[in-house]
Amino acid sequence: MAISPAEEAVLDSLDVRQLYVKYLDVDLEGGQAVPKAGIQWAGEAYKAYEIVPCVFITNRTFLEGTAPEPLAEQVWGYLQQANTEAGLQPKAYQFDCDWSPSTRSAYFAFLRAIRQRAGNVELSVTIRLHQYRYPEQTGVPPVDKGSLMYYNMGDIEDVREANSILNNETAADYLKGAAVYELPLDVALPLFSWVLVYRLGELHRIINWTDAAALDEQPAFEKTAANRYRVQQNTYFGGHYLNAGDLLRFESASQAELQRAAQQLQTIKHYSGTTLYYHLDESLLQAYDPALLRRLARTIHGR
Repeated sequence: MAISPAEEAVLDSLDVRQLYVKYLDVDLEGGQAVPKAGIQWAGEAYKAYEIVPCVFITNRTFLEGTAPEPLAEQVWGYLQQANTEAGLQPKAYQFDCDWSPSTRSAYFAFLRAIRQRAGNVELSVTIRLHQYRYPEQTGVPPVDKGSLMYYNMGDIEDVREANSILNNETAADYLKGAAVYELPLDVALPLFSWVLVYRLGELHRIINWTDAAALDEQPAFEKTAANRYRVQQNTYFGGHYLNAGDLLRFESASQAELQRAAQQLQTIKHYSGTTLYYHLDESLLQAYDPALLRRLARTIHGR
């Protein structure tokens, strides 16, 4: 985990003092829950910020019967080892899992087991829009607060989807008439983009990509709509081999749609007052002026 000088300049201009940092993923492999993509520290710029360690756990980890208590012991041990290596003593932790009614009991038991080890530090979880809208079905996690993920609300598998990252029409249906959520909620907005590759009508690959104009310049691509392309001949793109006939969709969160999202989010009940942006990346930040990010936060606050 490293922070570039350009990223540090943006953070300082926004008076950011807290960073949510992914420490590891947890997924199933050979029927066992295993850690993946563990954090690697680089430089010391991160020491100027309050670090909130984050752990992503796939839903299938709990779906396949992973025991919550041993998993909590393993995850907590890894977090403390990583903290020691970085010289950190975090005051808060976040866990990210798109739990379902069938995994709710196991995931919540995992969170309670983490609480037993964490003591009085703040625990938060990510909340998807469907979990926010239907808490009677999904339950409310036993933590201190949540982060409402106001992105990835469209159907990424559907080749006809307009924009799976930020679809304000879809989000509005989740917000309308929602009751007060039982946890204080931060709000997280998207600052990322990608190219979705569809082959024979199905999602084949996700390519992290920031430059939409670069797709227009590819001689092997035929532009078929504002953010859609057809691969005309076999080629490499972004380090991946594409077949003739593959369909591409470039997705990002435009400034206009982000502003519209901020206005819609004024209706959130039990809003904590904190706005998060996902994610920190020097190339991505070039598309989002710090003044815009400040304006979005003020809009959600209703000011």
